[in-house]
Amino acid sequence: MDGFLPALDGHYDAADQLTRYLRRRAEAQFERTHAEKRAVDTREEYEDRRERVREWFLDRIGGLPDRPEALAMETVGTDDRDGYRVERIVFESHPRFHVTANCYVPESEVPHPGVLFLCGHVDAGKADPLNQRACIELATNGVLVLVVDSLGQGEREQYPDTDLGADVVRGGVSEHCYAGQQCLTAGATLARYVVHDDRCALDVLATRDDVDSERLGVVGTSGGGLRTQFLGLLDDRVAVAAPCCSVTTRAEWLRTGKRIDAEQLLPGAIADGVDHDDFLAAMAPRPLLVGAAASDQYFPVEGVHDAVERARRVYDLSDVADRLELVVADEPHCSVYDLGDPVYEWLCAHLGVGEYSPRDEHAVVDPSALDCTTDGAVLTAFPDERTVTDLLRSDLDADRLRAASAGDPREDEAASDVRLRDRLVERFDLDRSAADRHPRTTRQTETDGFSVEHVWFRTERDPDVVVAGVLVSTLGVPARSPAVVCYEDGTEAVADPDRAAELRELAAERGTAFAFDPRGVGAVRNREIPIPHWVDAYDGVYGTEFELAYDALDDSLFGMRVFDVLCAAAFLRSRTDSQTVSLVGEGVGAYHALYAAGADERVDALGLRDLGPNFREMATSRDYPYDARLTVSDVLDCDVPDVFAALDERGVAVERGG
Repeated sequence: MDGFLPALDGHYDAADQLTRYLRRRAEAQFERTHAEKRAVDTREEYEDRRERVREWFLDRIGGLPDRPEALAMETVGTDDRDGYRVERIVFESHPRFHVTANCYVPESEVPHPGVLFLCGHVDAGKADPLNQRACIELATNGVLVLVVDSLGQGEREQYPDTDLGADVVRGGVSEHCYAGQQCLTAGATLARYVVHDDRCALDVLATRDDVDSERLGVVGTSGGGLRTQFLGLLDDRVAVAAPCCSVTTRAEWLRTGKRIDAEQLLPGAIADGVDHDDFLAAMAPRPLLVGAAASDQYFPVEGVHDAVERARRVYDLSDVADRLELVVADEPHCSVYDLGDPVYEWLCAHLGVGEYSPRDEHAVVDPSALDCTTDGAVLTAFPDERTVTDLLRSDLDADRLRAASAGDPREDEAASDVRLRDRLVERFDLDRSAADRHPRTTRQTETDGFSVEHVWFRTERDPDVVVAGVLVSTLGVPARSPAVVCYEDGTEAVADPDRAAELRELAAERGTAFAFDPRGVGAVRNREIPIPHWVDAYDGVYGTEFELAYDALDDSLFGMRVFDVLCAAAFLRSRTDSQTVSLVGEGVGAYHALYAAGADERVDALGLRDLGPNFREMATSRDYPYDARLTVSDVLDCDVPDVFAALDERGVAVERGG
């Protein structure tokens, strides 16, 4: 027995279908969004939109924690330099959750304007040599600069001794995406914690005696530039902002196959019409500089121009068009320092420190000289230090307590079958319109009393989704609850003799077994998208599955695949004239089978093998098995145990194996 030859036995090229499907759905929404924004023609209308975007943003990231009333902060060392000094600072954004920072303090007359410098994805964080140079440039021109280590960078690595290995959690984007998957599962995003840290850093600036709290600015590049945009939306204390190498449009991002980091992901942003220009326009009428790179490999420059021009309409409505400026350097994706003098000139002008004077030499030091802890790691410096996973676990425990005290039915010991089914249908959009299947057979053979048929059909139309499967039937035997089989690798697995034997056994027992490929799996797996070039794991951080899962609009690839399994069950019932079906799943396919069984009362038996941890365990365990195929948002109120409880209530026979 074998799977499909390329292009579904030469019948249909599905190698790009997920990419096409997601882009076509997005393009339709982009048109609606642009029409809505063009209709905004007064300042009052825009203010209403900005408030809606702000509320939407807070909802999508899971809200923001309350900032400490009295920020616990300590200056652990000071280094005097030529014309400025560097203070090494530690503060707690949450109890037992420390943020490490350097403060570059000018020797000039106080009070100084203060700038929060947000780092991009560099391992050294605040101590990166280019970040040091940029901070020195500003400090020697009279601007006090606070530069912080973002979560997962510099001294704030969260997983230094994880058993999962450096190929999964190696700092920077990998730590962000690893923790971000947990946050998504819980109905939040990593931005909840990262933006909270940044706002606390702004508190540090605003409460310093040597800082003019009316002249606060934020600057950052790449991921730091995105966070600059977020702060501009959320915090009115930001008087000026300069997001660099961090602006484009979602349309341009989709066209080029780019990835984004987990703290930048905002579920439903495309479907709800929120784009980079909304964050830029939220700064109006405050001064805003957008720094860009002509050859930026992450934020295409065409999207930069489009986003800035859309934001300019809002600045025009406020009669402050001169406060929005775009600077494009002839560089690839780069640091604030690489963007050069135009950024410093603009900041100095709008922060009121006079004409910018370039620095000829920079006293760049070894990163360890800027450490705020003895061994360069908060997790070892503070014995009771918490990680972001600890924070999420604590937040979830508090949510459960609040829900239980309020009598929230989500916290019933066992969710009812009907309530669980309704929740799954709503959460995964399982009542979407299914296409007329019109199944096609590409080839059929009969051997040893079995018929083996290779079949494909559509589950959605315009844009199309094609799925496929290998149908194994016992000749002359009527079907009795035929089985849809979801192997982790789909029909590619049927070439394995053990899997082929299993399919024949199922067909002998139930009349028919259907090894099935939902979208993006097996014979309909999307081609690899080799961006960025260093990605080597299809299902890992920044791999193709990661990119497609993050593109998935207001739903998830996980939910789409559950929908496809339901369509496969409908196909099998129609094909065999059976009233019920059984489902079998292995690995990631076991999750698809389980959730499809929970959503369809016509499933009467379920067999699962190698089912991994439940979603709450993944959200709250420091070492969990990262898999981009399990990217799904806000699933803890319909978790694996809830589905098992509902199936038990319904009387579905469930067999589990390792």
